[in-house]
Amino acid sequence: MENVTRSLPPRRPVETPSAPPAATTPSGGRRNHGLKANTLGVPSIFFYIIAAASPLTVVVALFPIIIGAGNGIGMPGAFVIAAVVLMIFAVGYVAMSRHVTNAGAFYAYVTLGLGRIPGLGSASLAIFAYNAIQAGLYGGFGYYAAELLNPALGLSIPWWAYAFAGLILCLGVGVQGVHSGAKVLGVFLTLEVLMITVLSVFSVFGDAVPVSDFSLEPFNPSVVLGGAFGVALMFAHASFIGFEGSAIYGEEAHDPARTIPRATYLSIAFMGILYAVSGWLIMNALGLNNVVAIATDTGGNFIFVASDTIIGHNISLLFQLLIVTATFAAIVTFHNNVSRYLFSLGRQTLVWKPLGWTLPRRQTPWVASIVQSGTVAIVVAAFAIAGQDPFATLFTWATGIGTIAVIFSQLVAGIAIFVFFRRSEVDKRPWNTVVAPILAIIGLGAFFVLTLTSLDVLLGVHGAAAVLMLSLVFLALLAGMGYGLYLRFFVPAKYALVGKALNERELEEPAPEAV
Repeated sequence: MENVTRSLPPRRPVETPSAPPAATTPSGGRRNHGLKANTLGVPSIFFYIIAAASPLTVVVALFPIIIGAGNGIGMPGAFVIAAVVLMIFAVGYVAMSRHVTNAGAFYAYVTLGLGRIPGLGSASLAIFAYNAIQAGLYGGFGYYAAELLNPALGLSIPWWAYAFAGLILCLGVGVQGVHSGAKVLGVFLTLEVLMITVLSVFSVFGDAVPVSDFSLEPFNPSVVLGGAFGVALMFAHASFIGFEGSAIYGEEAHDPARTIPRATYLSIAFMGILYAVSGWLIMNALGLNNVVAIATDTGGNFIFVASDTIIGHNISLLFQLLIVTATFAAIVTFHNNVSRYLFSLGRQTLVWKPLGWTLPRRQTPWVASIVQSGTVAIVVAAFAIAGQDPFATLFTWATGIGTIAVIFSQLVAGIAIFVFFRRSEVDKRPWNTVVAPILAIIGLGAFFVLTLTSLDVLLGVHGAAAVLMLSLVFLALLAGMGYGLYLRFFVPAKYALVGKALNERELEEPAPEAV
């Protein structure tokens, strides 16, 4: 393990970092203007985090799986447990964000905690994870859009046409900048949360089951821990994926030392309460004795059936419309996540240098955005050419693999955070730097093991196919570490830059290497 923290200051000052020096072309044109500072406040980052988790997608796609294949009516309790574990993980995560401002959060944290080679492995793993999830979301977007629009238009437009239209629109939003994106996400997110709230309110005042008969049994420990608890906990944890992206926006945030922690804690608490309370109300409104059978029989149409039962008036059409916009909102967020990881590596010239270029006026990572979109386009095109079902294969496989990779990334980052605070003097608070990180490692380790033992449910495949898909996660990590070894032995000047992740904004471009 390498010591890359020896030169750390006693404590990073809480102030907005100065703009990075601009890289120049031979003609003197400015290429790297850095990401636009002081752009995002707590509400904007909150929108990005919640949009990534996509609450309506969770309610539509994951509620029936947790109820039917997980712990049954104990579903709300699974969300509470997941929220508690992730809130504990967030303690150390945001404590480190006070000292590290970097567009590649996992990459920077693991580099400073475990060393350069694991750091590059973590960057590769995170990029793979978010790319996989976004590719899967395009499958879901194409599927839901075709199901909604084709009957209305009287046409048979293929799912992949909708997916590519969404990809072009996402690229446009990404290049416009995070401020514009936050406005779009704010509208979409408000609408989807509003619909979940409306369904929850009607659950209370519905005629089928009076509120006086509602039971707290779904929170009973024996019920929560019953059934296939591992499956329930795995999908409950997946419902929060995206909250760790808060630190990615540190460079673009107002006062990141305060903004990032607030947005992170607020988002986890909000999602935990929303999932647990809405799930509890909906299940009670349908009848606790009937809801497991309903979820099993209806599958992905569970919420559509539930909404028509509880509210009536064919309200499910609104849910079908909003699931399209909710999926697109999640796509935009994961696009931003990946483009900023690529930008971080490109700015340090650790990979293709143009990835670190930004637009002069908008200061957005336009090259990284194009590369990210192109990568996902190849995946979508491959599934389209192969004639694969967009939901049963692309959405299920890619988001499942991405989920495993994100959980693994969080676990590695949790270990790195604990080690970082043991090897540095920047923070000595016992709860924030010792107790919480240890508890987080235990909790995330349990989540990861449960995920590995439930691959058939998560990926929808068995045997050799599941092992092959799982191997991609570890290959992504090993590829980054292998690249780190290559830099160490063959390009030491670039390898030295990896250790400067803490002060990324202040990096100077290295002099051209001798041929």
